[in-house]
Amino acid sequence: MFKNSTILLTGGSGYIGGHISTFFAAQGATVISPSRSECDLSTTGATTKYLESLHSKGINLDYIINNAANQKVENFLTMAPETIAEIMQVNFNAVAETYACVKSSSWTVQSIVNISSIEAVHARAGHSIYGASKAALESLTRSAAIELAPTRSNALRLGLISRPGIESSWSEGVDSWRKATPLLRMGELTDITEALHFLLTAPWITGEILTLDGGNSASPNW
Repeated sequence: MFKNSTILLTGGSGYIGGHISTFFAAQGATVISPSRSECDLSTTGATTKYLESLHSKGINLDYIINNAANQKVENFLTMAPETIAEIMQVNFNAVAETYACVKSSSWTVQSIVNISSIEAVHARAGHSIYGASKAALESLTRSAAIELAPTRSNALRLGLISRPGIESSWSEGVDSWRKATPLLRMGELTDITEALHFLLTAPWITGEILTLDGGNSASPNW
């Protein structure tokens, strides 16, 4: 399915991003994942400049996965305005720049998937700005499905994902998650790539937010 295709992936150096990159490369795709020195998403206009450089080199993009995120945790009442602006820039503005570049280019992008979070719809103390940025991202995802068609635009809303050391470093959070989640576990990296594969290739799905949280959102959570 992805043989001879080109995928742009942001945040490819992280734990989740690294797995996504490896997964799609194994499917035969060329994965382009810029480093921060190549494209600093926290800088206004950097995404546009980078994408224009790819376009000028004749590199066509078939798929885009917007995975990079600033997950700064702090009470928004004490958070510096500059930090708020940076979170919104990385998590929302840079994606908006990406959509604009796709719209104005000659690329034949088939599908774009944005990585969101259940914090877009479930408030958590200290995560207010992060959650707000993801809520904005989901709204943008739906609007882009209309404005960029036939390019498909969807998002993957993630719950808690397992990673090395999380059960010892945040045992109370993991225990709370499992108690509130019908499938009684955290998500695994393979859960993410299977869902991404589906969303990227589903020919009649656009403007949708797929929740991947083991049923946590279906639970009353109280």
